[in-house]
Amino acid sequence: MARILIVEDNTDLLDILKQLLSRKHQVFAAERGEQGVELARSHRPDAVILDLMLPSMDGMETGRRIKQELGDDVSIMVLTAQADRGGRDALLASGCCDAYMAKPATLVEIESRVEELLRKRHDR
Repeated sequence: MARILIVEDNTDLLDILKQLLSRKHQVFAAERGEQGVELARSHRPDAVILDLMLPSMDGMETGRRIKQELGDDVSIMVLTAQADRGGRDALLASGCCDAYMAKPATLVEIESRVEELLRKRHDR
């Protein structure tokens, strides 16, 4: 059973994602970047779903800190409403995430992308 960390400040979306992913995985959730970094440190997730627009510490900084802590032991997927192509390319080039998905996304798409990240991580 993989460990998934969700860092999302929209509590409705956070609850839906927790419910979806907890059918197959152990899920941890945070509504703030700082809390996400702490949970990553203590639970060492296999994958993180990360919103970019978080209060106080934004998603890019949160992703950078989690990557500093866990390195390649974690795969991070950004799930964001900031969906322009230039922003996506800059985000992926920054090294703070491994995948990018624009909101709105269907639950099937999100679950599929998480499973893909976990497979790629396992194949490393």
